[in-house]
Amino acid sequence: MKKLLLIFILFPSLASAQSAAEIIKRVDRNQTGTTQRYRATMTIQKGRRQLIKKLWGYSRGNGTKSFMQFTNPEDRGVKYLKLKNELWIYFPDADDTMKISGHMLRQGLMGSDISYEDMMETETMQTLYRAQRKNDSTWAGRPCFVVDLTAKVSRANYARQILYVDKATYVPLKIELYARGGRMIKVMTYTRIRKIGFRYVPMRMTISDTRKRNSSTTIVFSTFNFNVTLPRGAFSRARMRR
Repeated sequence: MKKLLLIFILFPSLASAQSAAEIIKRVDRNQTGTTQRYRATMTIQKGRRQLIKKLWGYSRGNGTKSFMQFTNPEDRGVKYLKLKNELWIYFPDADDTMKISGHMLRQGLMGSDISYEDMMETETMQTLYRAQRKNDSTWAGRPCFVVDLTAKVSRANYARQILYVDKATYVPLKIELYARGGRMIKVMTYTRIRKIGFRYVPMRMTISDTRKRNSSTTIVFSTFNFNVTLPRGAFSRARMRR
């Protein structure tokens, strides 16, 4: 990373010449692998109340197919399976599987600030949004490209996104998410950037819902690996009951 930073200091024109589309293409490339596997801790802050959840999971591609299981005592055995446009949840106490659809998609994952709709959006930014580059800025002391995205298809979850993309790693350090009425409804920040292979991955992310007072969700990854071998039947509904 130090070498990349030195390049941008010595040759700033290399960064400034890039178009918004090129920047977003690099962002998309950073986030996508053939397969991914991870372990994480999710901390949900609701006013003075704090919930801590442990989970692990894996996915394929840009998350078109994914599996996630919670391991903390209160939620042990709760599992999520996403198959393209379908999302299923398994409740071990009832030994029952339910499809999440309709208005339920607007609810938060395990009560967090991440909606099920957020989980369902797996297409690349290039596919869903038009990109326009704004004046460069800084975030957390790091030089950033600023890219303004506007939805070009109705299936995009947000009408607009503003990204502060780190010039050295092409990781968005901050993302502002806007509703169709123009109101900013969420802010996402990314820290603890780690290089994994040729990609740069944020190992800590925080999502704040601006519509709620003192509401935020932080996810810290303890492990994150790309291009891993997944078990047979990794994305089958039968696996949820195992």
